[in-house]
Amino acid sequence: MTDIQNDNYIATAKAHANIAVAKYWGKRDSLLNLPLFDSVAFSVDGLYTETTAVWDEDDFRDELIINDWQVPSHVMGRVQRILDDIRARMGWSKRCVLRSKNNFARSAGLASSASGCAAAALAASSAAGLELSESQLSSLARLGSGSAARSIPAGWTRWHAGSAPDGSDSYAVTIAPPNHWNLHVFVVQISDVRKSVSSTEGMERCKRSAFWDAYRLEASQAADFAQSAILQRDFDALTKAMHHNMMSLHALCLTCDPPVCYAAPKSLELVQHILRACKAVQVCCTMDAGANVVVLCEGASYPFVKNDIIALGVPFIQTRIGGGARLI
Repeated sequence: MTDIQNDNYIATAKAHANIAVAKYWGKRDSLLNLPLFDSVAFSVDGLYTETTAVWDEDDFRDELIINDWQVPSHVMGRVQRILDDIRARMGWSKRCVLRSKNNFARSAGLASSASGCAAAALAASSAAGLELSESQLSSLARLGSGSAARSIPAGWTRWHAGSAPDGSDSYAVTIAPPNHWNLHVFVVQISDVRKSVSSTEGMERCKRSAFWDAYRLEASQAADFAQSAILQRDFDALTKAMHHNMMSLHALCLTCDPPVCYAAPKSLELVQHILRACKAVQVCCTMDAGANVVVLCEGASYPFVKNDIIALGVPFIQTRIGGGARLI
């Protein structure tokens, strides 16, 4: 870590949402957002957050403004951890104003907290004059939102759970660049309504499921299967890994105490269609903790998949595997 010259204490960063192939679900440390096991994801080029950070001695408190809405100070907890860490590194008392814009719905299962906290970490640290390595940035973003660790590197990423109590070995790395596999990505926006149960609360509830131990054992092996499929560009293996991991997670949520159902009727309709279609064409899908569905397919399957999504009658974004967080 070295200091960089930034006399104006201002910087703007862009970070993409990421969608997990092998999911992050369960924490060994809630304060530091340390996961119980590794996860694997891909950056989504068409979903992003742009954030400008400004540090100033005259500000009496930190501020976060998202899409022109000022977040109340008492619910700034996620980014507050990031800003407090930067202040501690710098040894100063300056306050930070973060102005952020998303091009997609917040808290709807499309990893808005991941792109938001990743953009905030890069913008705020750069504005402060810190030049952090990619792993240091990933760890810093993780303080705000666990999955934000995966929105710092580019392309296909793996977030290492690590074992150090301070989280120093828990960060994400690129396992394959964006151009490693030319896949089409469809983000199907089933709902833009804020989910009623947050991911953090859902994780805690799932620990009270009778099936938690079985899920934890399977999930601890999921990242290895997913990474192998990605590196070999084995679509059938990727489909099997994604679908098993997705269905296991959502089944677990239905058995937790009290139960959580993140899917909507249209979500299930599309997932059922993909499960049938993947027997004939190269297509697969996943859902994180929300109703929206992300579909992957190879080029030969593209026309059929797109027509089927259009027939569903809901908005969608057609995009590709994205890059890492960067200053703009």
